[in-house]
Amino acid sequence: MARLCLSIVMIALLTGCWDSRELTDIGFVVAMAIDKGEKKNIRVTVQIVNPINVSSSQGGGSPMPLPPTTYSAEGNNVFDATRVLSQKLSRQLHYGHAIVLLVGEDLATTQGIKKLFDGIERDSEFRPSATMVIARGTTGEEIIKQRTSLDNSPAIKIKKMVAETEKAFGENIDEKIYQVIQAIVSSGKEPTITGIQLDSTNKEDKLMANGIATFKDGKLMRWLDGNESRGFLWVLGRVNSTLLTMDWNGQPHTIGIENIRTKSSFHSSFDKSGKPIIEVKIGADANIGEVDVPIDVTNPRLFLQIERLYMQAVHDEAVATIKLMQQQKSDIFGFGEVVHRDHPKQWRTLKRDWNDVTFPTIEVKVKVEAYLRNTGLRNRTIMESIDNS
Repeated sequence: MARLCLSIVMIALLTGCWDSRELTDIGFVVAMAIDKGEKKNIRVTVQIVNPINVSSSQGGGSPMPLPPTTYSAEGNNVFDATRVLSQKLSRQLHYGHAIVLLVGEDLATTQGIKKLFDGIERDSEFRPSATMVIARGTTGEEIIKQRTSLDNSPAIKIKKMVAETEKAFGENIDEKIYQVIQAIVSSGKEPTITGIQLDSTNKEDKLMANGIATFKDGKLMRWLDGNESRGFLWVLGRVNSTLLTMDWNGQPHTIGIENIRTKSSFHSSFDKSGKPIIEVKIGADANIGEVDVPIDVTNPRLFLQIERLYMQAVHDEAVATIKLMQQQKSDIFGFGEVVHRDHPKQWRTLKRDWNDVTFPTIEVKVKVEAYLRNTGLRNRTIMESIDNS
């Protein structure tokens, strides 16, 4: 009798399939684009992968995957637009596989991004770890409608491209949705997001990462490009691999330095007048990548001279971007958060006007410790060998 009762209880606790859904009844969203609407406030575009690709690949053959499909709808807000989308589909949208969120530049500039995240963050399916990008010079809808040659969908390419270009190029930043939200709600830091634009010179695969969008009060304010964006990443300690070309004795771009790792730390203090001081320490390591002048890089004196040039280049780029953003009155570095962390009492009086009053006038001391670790497989440069032959 006891066994019978135990069996009945165990059967009752077993999970059932009352809420199961067929694979072909689900629309797997891999990317969402939010743009400025034409008739209503917001236009949402979703990119859906066809589940037949998944089920077919489990068989013995290797069928040609079908391209992803995009659907768009407009609404008063993001939640409203996604509900309108359901009227156009025969499947229930599932956001658990969404890996990219795009926002059009026009929307980010005029309306801002503050009001876009409430519905997304409340949805238990949407990944806060999805990569966020700004469609630079175009709409997010146009970006995710592009065809890609190496990857199955634009979403996959964008996610990989943003991550790889930060690692290998040092001029883009791989920011996730939750990181952007944290910056928006913070009173001591403004969000930064990488831009994705269409490359008109490439007819087959037009998507490319380009620049970092900077914000103030939730609205896109300015783009950082080239050395400006790299200067920003020097400060954050997020430059991994990048190439610096430097002059040598008046000969331009003759020495190439390959940065291999970077780290940074922030500390805050106050001067006698009660004004904040930020100290930024940057540590960087690099290898000599190329030398196009006849010098002996094994000579300790010349080696240290090249190392100082490298150190000065990192310092100058970091300081230039800090001064630029002080002029723009937007603390994208999180210096306000540092003051909040180190001096919470003083922060209470500073946070209200931090961007407009305090941040533009604070003293920022940048100290760089940079070292060359390797000269590569050659000791003598080719130019030196030619001169001595």
